[in-house]
Amino acid sequence: MEDSRYVLSGLPLAVASFVVCGTAFTAGLSLAVVWIGVPLLMLALLQSRKFATQERARAGAVLGVEVPEPAYRGGRLLPLITDRMTWWELSHAMLRFIPNTIAVSFVATWWAGMLGGVSFALWGWSLPGDDLPELLGLSDTYAASVICYLVTGLIFALTLPAVVRAAARFEARIALTFLGR
Repeated sequence: MEDSRYVLSGLPLAVASFVVCGTAFTAGLSLAVVWIGVPLLMLALLQSRKFATQERARAGAVLGVEVPEPAYRGGRLLPLITDRMTWWELSHAMLRFIPNTIAVSFVATWWAGMLGGVSFALWGWSLPGDDLPELLGLSDTYAASVICYLVTGLIFALTLPAVVRAAARFEARIALTFLGR
């Protein structure tokens, strides 16, 4: 359940980090020539640092490791801009939606397959037509449909922990590739 929570709660965080950091960075970069963009660039870098701090704790919990906070350079503008870790954090904030989307797709599919298959007998009657059991060589009765989807749901249920764990570890490892330097 923890792995599902990690992956599924990562989606709104990925969207938020992309919107906040991506918008501030893009606007700041385009407006930097008139100096209005410099505060926006600073905002993007500082916000990406906050998202990174949160993600280090989340990913570390999934992988069972403690991810130390990096030693940032002191000072205001120049050390913030010249610190390599800051740019890795900004990259992660703007790109984290990619591995998260992949992980969420697998987790949501497995949960839906399991829940839909196991509960098919309760709602399957309301579907207009079901050809899958017949395509698989079973009869075209409602009982055959229930058994077919129940077996499918049980397969999803048996593989759910492994798939969810793999998806969470995939996302956490990519996060630490960016943030664990």
